[in-house]
Amino acid sequence: MSLKDFKSLNEDDRYTTWLANAIEIARYEKYGVMHVLYQLDNFYVEMNLVKGAPENVKFTAFEDGYRLLPFLEKIDITEINTWC
Repeated sequence: MSLKDFKSLNEDDRYTTWLANAIEIARYEKYGVMHVLYQLDNFYVEMNLVKGAPENVKFTAFEDGYRLLPFLEKIDITEINTWC
């Protein structure tokens, strides 16, 4: 599935596709909001959850760029370094 295909889905289908296929990569919390990064095929989905308000979930899908920066320091690459 491409990013364009994913964005063309209705909200329920996006959620179902994300739930069935996304792989969690990293997470961090800032200002009471949990940010979780998932990979789905060749793009990413960021989920934002406001603590204490689980009904306020926001999904943002993107391919790359500045949205990845906050997650980069959260990704543990120590195992990769031991393989080299």
